[in-house]
Amino acid sequence: MKKLLLLVSISFCFSFGNKILSQTIKTFSLDEAVVFALANNHDVKNAIRDIEIARNKIKEITAIGLPQINGKLSNTNYINIPTTLLPDFITPVIYDVNEDDFGLIPINELDNALFFPAQFGTKYNAMAELSLAQIVFNGSYLVGLKAARSYLGQSEVQLVKKNINTKEQISKAYFLVLTTEENKKVLDSTMISLKNMAKETAEIFKQGFIEESNVDQLNLMVKDLEATIVYIDNQIMLSRSYLKLLMGIDITIPIILSDNIENLTRRFVESSALLASFNIENHIDYRIMQNQLDLSELTLKNEQSAYLPSVSAFFTAQTNALRDKYNFFSGGEQWFPTTVWGFQIDIPIFSSGSRGSKVQQEKLNLEKMKELNLQLQRGLSIEEQNTKTNFSNALLILDNKKTSLKLAEKIYKNQGMKFTEGISSNMELLQSYNQYLTAQSNYINALLEMVNAKIMLEKLFTD
Repeated sequence: MKKLLLLVSISFCFSFGNKILSQTIKTFSLDEAVVFALANNHDVKNAIRDIEIARNKIKEITAIGLPQINGKLSNTNYINIPTTLLPDFITPVIYDVNEDDFGLIPINELDNALFFPAQFGTKYNAMAELSLAQIVFNGSYLVGLKAARSYLGQSEVQLVKKNINTKEQISKAYFLVLTTEENKKVLDSTMISLKNMAKETAEIFKQGFIEESNVDQLNLMVKDLEATIVYIDNQIMLSRSYLKLLMGIDITIPIILSDNIENLTRRFVESSALLASFNIENHIDYRIMQNQLDLSELTLKNEQSAYLPSVSAFFTAQTNALRDKYNFFSGGEQWFPTTVWGFQIDIPIFSSGSRGSKVQQEKLNLEKMKELNLQLQRGLSIEEQNTKTNFSNALLILDNKKTSLKLAEKIYKNQGMKFTEGISSNMELLQSYNQYLTAQSNYINALLEMVNAKIMLEKLFTD
């Protein structure tokens, strides 16, 4: 029974551990990695937020042209009622009456005008106000609303560009991990054969058929290859971390890349993109430029609208209470209403050339944008030719480097056999070994160049 319970416990722990492992380790093909990145990449997520910001900006600007209603309440309590000085208009009248009617002449003449203090108003005041404002016509508002919608379009196109760039980056990073790991496999295999060769050579040396320098040479090559493998291990770790960063995954979470390099290479090589026709209007940079042209034209219209009058209407209802006692909430006390409505027309008449200068500046900016648009179109036509040419050349170079690698591997293996048999020198073995490693490195670089050229070609035709 104890053994049975132990087996059940071990089975449970094993299945539970596998379940946790399956939840933490994620597996991605190249296409799955791209899809995941388009939903989790930090730049893409911010581009989506930019679209939401643009949509709310449209709502904000639209609301400016809708009725604006505001309320206002105020309560003023005077500790000391403001005092003003009034001219003494009573004393001169009394002097005149006494002199004219009674013949009384004042002893002292009134030389200077006299003033006496007076307080007006009440100690407690309250006011309630409701106001409504409405734009009837404003050229800048209408242009601003169109500009906000164009800005939304620009944000949406920028999201498309972010998606295209993210797909490009993920493809390059994914393939970099695969090629680096493939290189590691080749070096590990080379390390095994090199160690076997060193072991066999050491045995032959013990029998006295070869010199000790042959053994030392192989041991030195093993040590050099060990250092290279450590460097490659670090490169694999860094390339995987970079891929996770682009995908929006925590770099501490392990991932498995399910695609293999052979299938991906075949998929990249077998491409019909070279035969596809290029439509410049579908290119993302061209679409962005068209949006920028629209925004530039709207900026010009906004400056031109400064010559137009603007019309607005308003309505205000206000009521005031004036008290000597704080009894605003008592019934039966009087409030004094004031109701106003009207409209206002602002007519631009003369700005000393300021408005004209702004319009002229925006006209020149629009001409600059048109020139940049023409430059972009010509540049994209050249880019099409260069991208197709680069991909064709990359295919030829890859085929060449693949053939060279096979020959270098064959030469290295033959030299290894000759070396162990004592009919090849240290120098010849070292030369063939370095030639093989160089051919392997050149093949990996050619493979990456082909992939990058293919990705750029696909990016050119992505709309």
